[in-house]
Amino acid sequence: MNIGGVKSMSGEKKLIYNVIEFKVSPFSYRLEFKSRITLVRGDSATGKTYLYQVMEDLKMTEEYSCIKQFNYKSEEFHSELKRCKDKFIVVDNADIILDDEDRAFINFEKSNQYLLFLRNCDGLNLSADSFMILREKGYLVTLEKELVTG
Repeated sequence: MNIGGVKSMSGEKKLIYNVIEFKVSPFSYRLEFKSRITLVRGDSATGKTYLYQVMEDLKMTEEYSCIKQFNYKSEEFHSELKRCKDKFIVVDNADIILDDEDRAFINFEKSNQYLLFLRNCDGLNLSADSFMILREKGYLVTLEKELVTG
């Protein structure tokens, strides 16, 4: 696990969290990240908002104290987002609350890592590793690469 966006020997920015693991009975979560910006997409009722909710408790632990969360209820979202440095930022319902300035901030504030529950990726600089879906198999919940077709 890397905390605080430490730079590697090559000067490249490492991820704040390469893996987030925790258990919420009966489920175990193992979320692996390959990109600084991860979009979790999928239909309603696939566990995205539930994951956001359980991360509220997770961020209270020392190990995951870099987590900062936002949703449509967050006050002063736009200005609070811009104050974030060296954070693992989770945004639920990002389609509703992200504007063009927020998207530009996400693209260029490279000290942060982002987990966005978002369908519309317009305006974001993404890689093929950015597109994920939640997958549950045998009570293990993982992020699986979404096959994006053009």
